[in-house]
Amino acid sequence: MDLNRQGLAWRVLDGQLIFLDVLNDRYFRLSDEDNRMCLERLERSPERMWHQPADLARPADWIAPKLTSPAIHQKTFRLAGVARALWTQRRVEARLSKHSLPLVLSQLRGVVERKSSSNAEISEEGLNCIGAFEQARLLRTAADRCLSRSIALAACLAAHGDRTRIVLGVHSPPFAAHCWVQHGDTVLNDSVEEVLRYQPILVV
Repeated sequence: MDLNRQGLAWRVLDGQLIFLDVLNDRYFRLSDEDNRMCLERLERSPERMWHQPADLARPADWIAPKLTSPAIHQKTFRLAGVARALWTQRRVEARLSKHSLPLVLSQLRGVVERKSSSNAEISEEGLNCIGAFEQARLLRTAADRCLSRSIALAACLAAHGDRTRIVLGVHSPPFAAHCWVQHGDTVLNDSVEEVLRYQPILVV
């Protein structure tokens, strides 16, 4: 097994290698024997317990989550913001259905780097955007849509100049995957308690 194969992200969880084949948008694991052999190879370089593909390298400014954004609990309902959140999510879902995951993620990273800045605080417009995305869940379920919701939120925040990172995380056993958005150590579209159940496998 070539652990440096193009488009392959992976990390070790409880003695098991979990893989994300970004090119084919799928998670997988190895047979017990292949897993054992790969772990033996990794023991010779113990710092390599988490790997991202070169074209989607882990951002140097990412840090582990510690807080939940209070903007999630915003009470003021703004119809225009909620409508934009729903429209953006639909647009991202359409892009994901037509284009490869690496292309969508690479384009998102380009937008974030080009339009946003690494400010310590989220802008007022960004806080309203976070609240609108949370309220949009009342009109359209977020179940099984964490990836498209996170990409949409990150894109909207970049338009307001707010730089964020999308995190894809995995949990095992039993296997589960999740996705969320962070600004610094703050989770913007979920609770920190929920995302800490997962270990990052890809940060964009």
